Amino acid sequence: MDREPPRPVDDPRVYLAAERTYLAWVRTSLGLIGFGFLIARFGYLMRRLEFLESKHTRHASYSSWVGGAIVVFGVVVCAAAATRHLAYVRDLRAGVANPDLNLRTPVVVAAVLALAGMVMTLLILTS
Repeated sequence: MDREPPRPVDDPRVYLAAERTYLAWVRTSLGLIGFGFLIARFGYLMRRLEFLESKHTRHASYSSWVGGAIVVFGVVVCAAAATRHLAYVRDLRAGVANPDLNLRTPVVVAAVLALAGMVMTLLILTS
């Protein structure tokens, strides 16, 4: 018996659900980029105020690095989301009804966000 090659998934709801998930990841990455930019600009503002008042604190110097790191992380999240979405749609078109997605990306994102939250909390408490 010859097996028929798998046909692409025909239900448009599956593709629309995949697109909604992808867009949620993109919104998350844009939020990270915006939040990181805000933190970095806050550090710049603090350095300007310190210059005017001739004070020196550690808070302002770290916030630019933390903000920049969060912006870079937001860009990485966006690239990972695009990669995951493309692989998922490719599997759907290849006939895989429910493609397997590993949980590594969401767990890494959650871990990095938790770490960034702890770093920001320490910066706030020690300034």
